[in-house]
Amino acid sequence: MYNKVKLFIIECVDPLDLLNDRSEAKALEQVCEIFGHKVANLTAYSEADLRKYCRYISSIDSSHGVKSQREMPLCIHISAHGNKTGIEFGSDFLKWRDVFEAMKPIFTDMNDYHGDVFVSLSSCEAGNQGLDQLIANEWEHTGKIDPPEYIFTTSDNGSVRWDDALVSWTVFYHRIANLRKLDKEKVQLVLDDILQSIGNELNYFRWDPEKEDYYYYTPREDTETLDEHFTL
Repeated sequence: MYNKVKLFIIECVDPLDLLNDRSEAKALEQVCEIFGHKVANLTAYSEADLRKYCRYISSIDSSHGVKSQREMPLCIHISAHGNKTGIEFGSDFLKWRDVFEAMKPIFTDMNDYHGDVFVSLSSCEAGNQGLDQLIANEWEHTGKIDPPEYIFTTSDNGSVRWDDALVSWTVFYHRIANLRKLDKEKVQLVLDDILQSIGNELNYFRWDPEKEDYYYYTPREDTETLDEHFTL
């Protein structure tokens, strides 16, 4: 098993962010490389850019890489402004179903990649993303989809400050760099620790191939690790 990942960061900064040099992706790229992850940083200014990058990432072929790294987990980290209904790419606002359609090549056309795939979503109220149910429904009705093992998100409750999100994701990628396997108990401890030490909530949706559905987990400061449950 591998304790490093291949990380594609797709970020859309709005014009004011750009002027202020405020970028989650730039900072994450630098620190994640220090942690030993393989990182590529892509900037999306529109829905067309997001679709283009997802098609591009889906073409990844394990046979073109170093043999010892062919089964490294791969993460697609998407960072953008948004709310509970969707996220923004420049002047384009994509509802979560549109995000699902844009990302569909990653879920259906990555047959040449041999490692596990997971997704991180960083935006305000991203915990409401609904990709988990869209993926599960696609699996149930067509079977022509490969559900990502995990979907990690920022909180589903209210906004998240840019600097808080950056620190949370930095700790997250640092901690998973020390895991030999992304099993649920260890991942839950990572999310619990982030909430307790930073006060910022990251959640996960974990695919269960036997139940053919996603389990949901959100950390709590005042309890021991909670059991995950199915999304509704």
